[in-house]
Amino acid sequence: MTSVNQVILTGKVANEPLFHYQPDGTPVLQFPLELNDSEKDSQNRPDCGRLGQVSKRKGFRTNLIHVVVLGKLAQCGAELQSGQHLLVKGRLHQRRWQTPEGRNRSLTEVIASELHRTDASETDLGIGDEKQ
Repeated sequence: MTSVNQVILTGKVANEPLFHYQPDGTPVLQFPLELNDSEKDSQNRPDCGRLGQVSKRKGFRTNLIHVVVLGKLAQCGAELQSGQHLLVKGRLHQRRWQTPEGRNRSLTEVIASELHRTDASETDLGIGDEKQ
């Protein structure tokens, strides 16, 4: 049986994106995507639970998802700014490493294959189906 690794997220760019090049010359764009969830408890009251950070708006939980964009799409997205609303399509990827102190660390991120602005006044950044 084959598995499917596909993610579609909508949210806003939480911080200014970081654009750089890998040693092999591949353009890379990285940014956190802010997602807000509304949670209700058994009596239909707002409940932020234990995961995520409590937003300024009561009853909402904010999650930050790391997004990585590679290649030509990264160059197209280099003009992204904090606060812009996006639809991101891609796949999940987990990085693992060990700190100099010997602690194991991991980070799950989305490797984007498509970016679309969802602000009413904006146009698409581009569609990418490049092989990474």
